[in-house]
Amino acid sequence: MTSRGGAGRTSDGVDRRATIVDVAERAGVSRQTVTRAMNDMPGISSATRERVLAAADELNYRPSRFGRGLVSQGPPTLGLLVNDLGNAFFPEIAVAVIREATTRGWNVVVSESDGGGDPATVAGELMRRADALLGYSLPEAADEAVPARMPLVRLDLPEGGSGAAGVRFDDSAALTALADHLGRQGCQDVVVLDTARGEPSGRAQRLRTAIGAVVERARVEPLADGGPTVQLDAALAGGADALVAWNDVGALQVLKQLRARGVRVPEDVRVAGVDGLALGALVSPELTTIGVDQATVAREAVDVVDGLYTGRLSAGEERAVRTVPYRLIVRESA
Repeated sequence: MTSRGGAGRTSDGVDRRATIVDVAERAGVSRQTVTRAMNDMPGISSATRERVLAAADELNYRPSRFGRGLVSQGPPTLGLLVNDLGNAFFPEIAVAVIREATTRGWNVVVSESDGGGDPATVAGELMRRADALLGYSLPEAADEAVPARMPLVRLDLPEGGSGAAGVRFDDSAALTALADHLGRQGCQDVVVLDTARGEPSGRAQRLRTAIGAVVERARVEPLADGGPTVQLDAALAGGADALVAWNDVGALQVLKQLRARGVRVPEDVRVAGVDGLALGALVSPELTTIGVDQATVAREAVDVVDGLYTGRLSAGEERAVRTVPYRLIVRESA
């Protein structure tokens, strides 16, 4: 039996908000009956409506637009927030999410944070248009800003986040696989082209550590004041025989610049990226990369959204965090 004021705790000891399932169980009715009672819809008796409303009051349950949409307002709308639709990575994940949501009869609204001003403002606007929120780089304030019953799911969830729900990416095995692959190809001086200036970014440090365990020399080339061209000049001047770009789009830019300079890939220098974009298979030479399977990411993320609504899951419990591993994709460039 749940206690007054909420739905109790999960098996992990995490407090969770009451759901429509809790109210239905307390009142001894179906979820559809709860929805009808909460929205004053016809088809149920006054006594049943009063019993449902009393159960909702005991559990401090407040329905969301997401819940009401399942019966009274048509399909729910999933708000997807991505960083930059000009980066090929984000349209790919958006397509995967839209396809997965469509199988459930949901609508999807997509917004980007990098081109729309303050990320918190963009997220707030998206919340007003959607019934659930899924996204990259969601501001910390989003946890407090979302309505109590609105599912909030983060993509690329950082390690150590408590009370959150989302998808976490694990690149450890893929980094080791990439390092081993470069070592087998005879590489001895591998340069990681970073997006950060000065101190290496976290991913660049992990790449350098993994590759350094296999090859003679692994180093990070920071982003220079003159941009990627100057950065590439510095890497080549140091005698690099392999380049690992900050992402696949960056790796494609490297391939273009190397071709313009008459540098052969992979004969003179090997090139790899990070993201696993399908676009990497459409260039010549095809791009070696590490990446996550977008369809798997979308399936796990949308399932968490669904679980938060139905009460199968609660934010903060172990089952509300899914881990999707990166994998090595070996193609012609390395």
